[in-house]
Amino acid sequence: MANYRLAELDFDDIKVNLKQFLTNYRDKDDNLIFKDYDFDASSLSILIDLLSYNTHYNAYLANMVANEMFLDSVVKRESAVSIAKHLGYTPLSYRSARARVTFTISNPIGAPATLTLPKFASFTTTINGILYSFSNLDSVTIKPTNGQYTFTDIEIVEGVPLSYTYRVDVSGPGEKYTIPNKNIDTTTIRVTVQNSYADLTTTTYTLADNLEGASAASRIFYLEENPTGYYEIYFGDGVLGKKLSSGNLVRIEYLVSNGSDCNVSNDIEQSFSLGTQVGGVTLPSTIIASSNSTGGDVADTIEEIKFKAPRFLSSFNRAVTANDYKAIIEANYPLVESISVWGGEENVPPLYGKVIISLKPYSGFTISTELKNKIKQDILADKKMMTIIPEFVDPNYLYIGLDTKVKYDPKNSRYTENEIGILVRGKINEYFSIELQKFDKDFVYSKLSKNIDSVDQSIIGNVSSFKLQKRISPTINVVNSYSGPNTIKYANKITSDTIQSTAFYANINSEIKAVYLKDSYVTTTTGEIDLIDFYSDKKLTSAVGTIDYTNGIISLPELNPAGFIENTKDIRIYAKMDELDISSTKDLILVIDDSTLDSSSGRTSGLTVTVSV
Repeated sequence: MANYRLAELDFDDIKVNLKQFLTNYRDKDDNLIFKDYDFDASSLSILIDLLSYNTHYNAYLANMVANEMFLDSVVKRESAVSIAKHLGYTPLSYRSARARVTFTISNPIGAPATLTLPKFASFTTTINGILYSFSNLDSVTIKPTNGQYTFTDIEIVEGVPLSYTYRVDVSGPGEKYTIPNKNIDTTTIRVTVQNSYADLTTTTYTLADNLEGASAASRIFYLEENPTGYYEIYFGDGVLGKKLSSGNLVRIEYLVSNGSDCNVSNDIEQSFSLGTQVGGVTLPSTIIASSNSTGGDVADTIEEIKFKAPRFLSSFNRAVTANDYKAIIEANYPLVESISVWGGEENVPPLYGKVIISLKPYSGFTISTELKNKIKQDILADKKMMTIIPEFVDPNYLYIGLDTKVKYDPKNSRYTENEIGILVRGKINEYFSIELQKFDKDFVYSKLSKNIDSVDQSIIGNVSSFKLQKRISPTINVVNSYSGPNTIKYANKITSDTIQSTAFYANINSEIKAVYLKDSYVTTTTGEIDLIDFYSDKKLTSAVGTIDYTNGIISLPELNPAGFIENTKDIRIYAKMDELDISSTKDLILVIDDSTLDSSSGRTSGLTVTVSV
């Protein structure tokens, strides 16, 4: 009897195996039944094709079913959601952008003792030519001050408010209530339970994000995503959460969100209009936002579910280790592109009893103080250890300016010299975009050089020199201290006599002069920072600061600029290093220098590419 070969699952391999099996098949007298038989020229070939197809189909189906059983290999969202459910992770929904507004009501009818802004008051704003709706999630009541009714720092949330009501038929967690809209923001869900149509008494229920303290009397509800992509809620069984009764009415209120479409840069003045009358009067048509709308995002993708769910499980929804903090923030705040967390004892200087958190958002360079406080209070407060205090620090950006020279053979290329330069610049930007611009991502010179060589076969070789740049934004005519914990950190070894800043104005002996900062060598490991006249290059003031070359740290205890040159709003301090690779540590993020050429301010271009034959 022929040996059975079961490893091959490809259609052609299965067909060959079936032919081989029939060719070697013998009767009871050990005679070959299909001796010298031409299978391809016979009708039996059709049956073999059919068997091969059926076997291949079943193998593929079995493989796909097996893939959907494991989070690493799933390709269907419903499978990822189902497995994540077993890990205790609920995929994040759309997140609505949130803004804050302050406005005053003048002369409300009757001059009441209090004035209330009702829940879901209608605010509107136009973003990129599209009108979007915002509303407050809770009513706000104020008292007048000196006859003025001012609603201060009211949070408004983007989205269309909707509600849906269900009647409880079979009480218990087995009965689930689907929210019949996609793109909802689950953080805006408000659930109330009415006793019955006849009894209008209502009770508010809150989302249970963990079971700590849950009892038979706890008024909580649970939330999950179902296989069709809709969110649904259900209630307790009388042990872990209060059990509903038949005839109860479940009312679900929520917002349908547009996600990241409503994020507005802080560089833009955003205004709102209020369409709801308050106090019987019409408000001014324009309300300037005190904090622009930010924080909007889309729902978790399959890849994000596969990444977050295991890490969420490993933290057990408790913030103990640095990785726990990272997992919990990633699971609950989707606008973070990169997170770095370290213990206070590892900080320089040490901050015992604290955990240090640095967040890089997808948009912009830092997150607002408001969002930091929101993460502390809403995400970490009930998950961290009591004695540990979370402290946020902004990312420390180190800008890398490149001067790249490329040599190529025009006879071996279909591109012109200028086109090669454009392609190389694109490859460099791609390297920074993919390989850097996050925490714990190092600049590796050899990898960048290899990427440049791969642009076109005509490139013979390349060499790059680079400058490191730090940016500071001191307050004008005020003494700014960049010392102690506020020192200027390159976090890499700096070469002496290479430090020079862009120009700014300073008061020197009661005379305003254009100056710049430059280092002067003292020892092999230390130097001084001097103030130099921008036009004559003469030293005006010695030792306004110090430099630790080994650790790449500049200290400027008393920097008092009198102004910036032209339209600049910062001072950029350049330095060079002998090493080819640049390390990223803790809060340091490496990004490409986006400076533009401006001789009057002493700036140089952040990226230059020169192509020669």
